[in-house]
Amino acid sequence: MAITILDTPASYSSMHDDLWYVASSTNSGTTNFKFIVDVYVNSVLAGRSKVFPSPSGSYGIYNASPIVRSYVTNYFEPSGNSILVSSNDKLKVNYIIAVGEEVSGVVTANMASGSFSAYNFYPPLFADILATNAEIPLVLSTYYNNLLIDNFSDDWLSERSETVDIEYGDIFYATFFKVTAGSYLGKIEIVNPDETIASTSSASVTMSGEFNLFNLSAANINTFAGTTLITENTYGYNVFLQLGVATTRKIQLRQKCYPKFRQYNLHFLNRLGGWDTMKFALVNRRSTDFQRSAYRRNDWQLVGTQMQNVDTYNRYNETTLNYAIQHKDKYHLISDWVSEQDYDWLQQLVSSSIVYMEVLGAYFPVTVLSNTYNYKLSAADKLFNFEIDIEVGKYINSQFR
Repeated sequence: MAITILDTPASYSSMHDDLWYVASSTNSGTTNFKFIVDVYVNSVLAGRSKVFPSPSGSYGIYNASPIVRSYVTNYFEPSGNSILVSSNDKLKVNYIIAVGEEVSGVVTANMASGSFSAYNFYPPLFADILATNAEIPLVLSTYYNNLLIDNFSDDWLSERSETVDIEYGDIFYATFFKVTAGSYLGKIEIVNPDETIASTSSASVTMSGEFNLFNLSAANINTFAGTTLITENTYGYNVFLQLGVATTRKIQLRQKCYPKFRQYNLHFLNRLGGWDTMKFALVNRRSTDFQRSAYRRNDWQLVGTQMQNVDTYNRYNETTLNYAIQHKDKYHLISDWVSEQDYDWLQQLVSSSIVYMEVLGAYFPVTVLSNTYNYKLSAADKLFNFEIDIEVGKYINSQFR
């Protein structure tokens, strides 16, 4: 008797798509036969399934996705004051598929096995016409094999434009997807108003995992460089990583003096599994909804031997008593002008499952209230802002009664 695993998901598969496995057995025609499929995550048995042979071919067909994706965690874990604030492999879930069989109640486990990884991204709708970061159109076969994230190997894990307006003191997150091992250099270019390079700086960056979260704020870059490269008067700076002669795309940050409205940054999980930052710098409006819980009672109450509707302090008795009031804060946020590319990219903010609003260095979870996204074209719509409605996920209550 022998088990053979015939088909497995492609490399860099999405855990949010189906992860199909096909196995065969020399015993598959035996009476009372089932395939036994075990899924191990972190060397611990996460699930065991008994699979009847398929009507066609008597194969064991199993989808590991529901179990695997339940192990993904929230890996927004910034720490430290240099540019690399988090490095790990939490972008993916590593797991083992072990296939055995059961014949007439006798179980023989793990007769064939393999190690696999699934990544926390989802493919776009029209991958056949979407260009990669190298402007090479993807083909349908690439889409169906879930290889899209591989196009961002050893590069920034984002589809936003490379030029970003930033204000001095802003936190700005970008994610690097490291696949190739080696000694990386972090490269900083200080840029003049005419876009010439005023000075450069570089230092080594040690990354322990595939997911690498960078904070490209002026303060963190100055700490990384060990000197004050960037001040309030700096026009702009470029950041990129280098391994040998290979380099990433340059993130071109240009410092801008915004009007002194109350500004907010939203940090969100993008489609590719990386973290992006979007600044809302114009007139952002706050509102609060109140949810009241109350009960009614007669305004006349028995006090001693008398019915009274006013107490000894000349306060009328309450006929409606509010015993709980919950506050829900909402914001209508407006960005500066954005390009058509960034407007398309911001659909990923609306659809993101994890979004944080940064307030005074703290990160508050928010829910995006917008449920429809209308794309815009620069040829038809000219200049445009991006507007969004959010609800803060931290609620407060008035005094309970």
